[in-house]
Amino acid sequence: MPDSWYWLFDDTGNFIVKSRYRQLAGEWACPDMKFWNKIWHLKLPTSSYQEREVWAAVGMMKLVLVVPGDTVFQVTKRVFQNGNKDQGAMFGMICWALWYRRNKWLWDKIVVSAFGIKSMALNMKSDWNKVRELEAKEGMQTQRRDSTWCKPPAQWVKINTDAPCDINGGWTGLGCVARDDNGHFIRARSKRLQTGHQPRIAEAISLKEALSWTKQWRSRKCIFETDAKSLVDAITGSKDNQGRSTFDTIVDDCKELLKHFEEVSLVFVPRSANSVAHLLARGAHFVSGLQEWNTTAPDFIICNLALEAI
Repeated sequence: MPDSWYWLFDDTGNFIVKSRYRQLAGEWACPDMKFWNKIWHLKLPTSSYQEREVWAAVGMMKLVLVVPGDTVFQVTKRVFQNGNKDQGAMFGMICWALWYRRNKWLWDKIVVSAFGIKSMALNMKSDWNKVRELEAKEGMQTQRRDSTWCKPPAQWVKINTDAPCDINGGWTGLGCVARDDNGHFIRARSKRLQTGHQPRIAEAISLKEALSWTKQWRSRKCIFETDAKSLVDAITGSKDNQGRSTFDTIVDDCKELLKHFEEVSLVFVPRSANSVAHLLARGAHFVSGLQEWNTTAPDFIICNLALEAI
């Protein structure tokens, strides 16, 4: 095989500008590339240009400790080893501002002062922190909305249902509560069945009873919520129900009852967003037969109603 040129700093052996830049920056002198992976994955601009004047002006000379002959890698490594996360973020912002200063001079012949670089970096870091705080706040609010009961749209009514059961104890509790678009109590019902059903059958019975009960006093703009996902999927699924089990039969009944409403929605919610219906269903264990409340809520759910109406 004849001799040929081979560039050591690229796996292909071909010279490319990027590999030369990384070699000059000191990356190839680093035995552990995980360090550089951490830097490249920072949510910060990554370009840098080294000048003593600017580092002194921004008050980071002590941390950076620039020594003649230092590579970018050596300086950066000291910052991340000796500084905290906030200083590391500030370092990244300053590097970006320095790169911006260099390009302004190279292409526009405009000189940006050291004070201007410092101000730019501080402003960028401040804005970035505000954005992250806002995103975190919105994320928490979204998570809270998903895990707690929410008021229905204007002029709509929301009906929550639940059905805890005790197969061994031989009983099933059914509970449902209706609230308006202000979160105010409209009416509720609680019923104890003397049979311990399987959980998904109990939930299906509870929804069926809630649909039949609601149909007597309202026929439009109703949202029904349950924490039984399999039930919601069975009713709202695109495929026709081909089963003949007890659960399948009740699902078919629910579908027929839903046809009596002009505007209606069936939604799955987590247990934490269904607490009032759960309390009503649990309370059914201590009473016999059917209990209904119109206008005035029972004492044992008033606290939960007030908290969820906020």
